[in-house]
Amino acid sequence: MFKLDGMTGEVLWSQHYASPEGINEAALGLDLDSQDDVFITGRAQVGAQSDEAMTMKLDGSSGDILWMDTFGGSAGFDDISWELVIGSDDHPVISGFVVNTGAVANYFVRKMDNTTGDVIWDKRGPQAQDNVTNRGTWLSLMDNDDVVMCQRVFGANGYDVYLHRFAGTDGSTLWSRTFDNSTHSGDDPKNMARDADGNLVIVGVQDISWNYNFMVLKIDGTNGETMWNSGYDGPPGWYDVATTVTNGPGGSVIVSGLSDGSGTGWDWATVAYDGTDGTQQWEKRFDGPTSQSDEPSQVIANSSGEIFVTGYGYGSGTNKDMFTICYQVATLSAVGDTPAMASLTNAWPNPFNPRINFSFDLPRSAHAHLAVYDLRGHQITTLVDGVLAEGTHTTSWNGVDPQGRAMPGGVYLAIMTSGDIRSTQKIVLAK
Repeated sequence: MFKLDGMTGEVLWSQHYASPEGINEAALGLDLDSQDDVFITGRAQVGAQSDEAMTMKLDGSSGDILWMDTFGGSAGFDDISWELVIGSDDHPVISGFVVNTGAVANYFVRKMDNTTGDVIWDKRGPQAQDNVTNRGTWLSLMDNDDVVMCQRVFGANGYDVYLHRFAGTDGSTLWSRTFDNSTHSGDDPKNMARDADGNLVIVGVQDISWNYNFMVLKIDGTNGETMWNSGYDGPPGWYDVATTVTNGPGGSVIVSGLSDGSGTGWDWATVAYDGTDGTQQWEKRFDGPTSQSDEPSQVIANSSGEIFVTGYGYGSGTNKDMFTICYQVATLSAVGDTPAMASLTNAWPNPFNPRINFSFDLPRSAHAHLAVYDLRGHQITTLVDGVLAEGTHTTSWNGVDPQGRAMPGGVYLAIMTSGDIRSTQKIVLAK
């Protein structure tokens, strides 16, 4: 693992871990707590136990390992942790599966103490598959630190989507649901995201009478009920798999994945859906230079109405190359104006001494977080952290940290996040 300077890319520290067996270690999930300490989860070889689910905490300043935890099932087979999230209480939550006697795979969702790694609660269930090569678990945090798990399950009708909401305090069940489409064919999840209203979007592939289309599900976060189910079928009507999702402008849902083209192998397909009813708003396709199989891996949106998609495509004589595409929403939407997005709109006076004011807009009621960081990415202070009403909001910073210590003059970053939307302004403290 490396920590890089956000401005220069310089390596600030590196950490290498290898078990005594020296095989199969993998970091598969990563998150930061409020102190910028680093948590990773994945798998590690542990003696005769084979792979076990592994979690460790690293000091954010030095990269030193502060604690490490491993555990596994009773069968001594390979176990794995796929996902890690950290709530407002700074305690990490991990999820994956373990294999018990009789080769029965059970999912786990485990909350751990930030300081010691001790287990706060651990919940398990039979809805899991013994497959360490094909990810089958995703987590999303709610505003109150409840946790929603999405799990790939296999039933009488092939793959289904299993969802379970756990109370953040004790892991008790708030609701659980299984989604099986109306044709009772395969529903295979590949990713999950949460919107600003606390609802969930699950994407993957859906078998519609042997025609494999994008699966895009909107799920009510309060009760697990399906709000809408949409899809996408590429030009030849063959194989289309949604692999990544983000919140887009105006509450839309932006999905990208691989899609069979007409004589072009796999292409990138990026599709926007109305967040209210799931109707398709626009689509864009990308075929690499050699028309071989290309695949996107990530999609994100910014506060300026731009959509970024990245992944690989086959170049001419260079095999797999990295590609990144930027789409301007204003040129893609049927409506000419860019839909409203949460944004940090103003900071004044700038440069400032001793106080700077901020204003930011929320197009709807949503959780907003506004904080000040130095150029190394260290958080200085939090100015806003909570659910706010629709409209324009203002706050200010007096140039000191929470302990009342005055910050030195220089350049800082004010960063506001709301859902997947991130808006940044550079500010200068003049002394």
